[in-house]
Amino acid sequence: MLYEESSQAFKWQLSSQVELNSLRERANRRARDVLSREDAAPLEVYGFADTRGDRPKSTTDDQVVQLISEDDPNYGPTKTSNARGSNALLTPSDETLLLSFYCSKIPLLIGPHATLPRCKRDAKVAATASLLFRRFYLSNSVMIHDPKTMLAAAAFLAAKVEDCMLDVRYLEMGTKEMNAPVPLTDILDAEIRLMKGIDFDLLVFSPYKTIVPIVEDLRTFLKSERGKGLVKWKEGEERQLEREDLRPVHDMAMKIVDDVIVSDIPLMYAPGEVGTAALVVANEDACNNQRKGNDEDGGGGGVEGDKVESPEIDIVGYVRSRFEDTDESGV
Repeated sequence: MLYEESSQAFKWQLSSQVELNSLRERANRRARDVLSREDAAPLEVYGFADTRGDRPKSTTDDQVVQLISEDDPNYGPTKTSNARGSNALLTPSDETLLLSFYCSKIPLLIGPHATLPRCKRDAKVAATASLLFRRFYLSNSVMIHDPKTMLAAAAFLAAKVEDCMLDVRYLEMGTKEMNAPVPLTDILDAEIRLMKGIDFDLLVFSPYKTIVPIVEDLRTFLKSERGKGLVKWKEGEERQLEREDLRPVHDMAMKIVDDVIVSDIPLMYAPGEVGTAALVVANEDACNNQRKGNDEDGGGGGVEGDKVESPEIDIVGYVRSRFEDTDESGV
């Protein structure tokens, strides 16, 4: 399936930070309204489609839109009902911080960096779990649904979605390794709630899947007549671009995506955009590191042994030439 035809593209990719904040504010307000009621209101799971409402108009400026605070006259209840102890309720900002904290723990539960060896899986599983976790809390609140339990459920569901199955007991053991134990029965119960909250939309495209094909296409393009001008070799060196020349950029981009997947970025940008941006940043970092190394060596005192330095690559120029279908003259 093409990304443009997927539910992630037309339903789950948000238009702006304004829309993201709006969804979180409404989820927070629903939870505060329920928890402040004196009657025994049911603690429901809200589906995304049923609660999304009208999409806010996107803004063209770069102004950061703040979440609503308790000082706002339209904020609503700030404490739970007397029957629930009259405790202080979380603000949307509080919830956002908690979501970021718990989402950052997902790669430690499942994925290549998992604390428990039996929970080590491909990076795409952690990426899928993180996105499913964040999708759920676009229409639900951490005040009603324990994020510690939901992240374990997201990890279990993501393993099945990505065909990297593992025994749920290993996840239970993994949460204990993280000093945040979640019982097996709670994980299974939370998985049902998770699927309901994300409208049973399980297909996920992650940035990891875009980096490899972009790098392969970049390698081919840089060998063409149009692409050769985007490669800048060290002074006095001129050779054919080799496969290993792009490995430092590829590896650094993958590390950048490790941080991106636990953020809000995948909610607002397509995987191809995220992967390409990671490659641009990785290329700049690789070039800067190489220049710094040359300066420390005294300004290019030669190549040690058979080590070959990577060239500087204009990846932004590649994107413009390759995807905007223009040549170097802009035609």
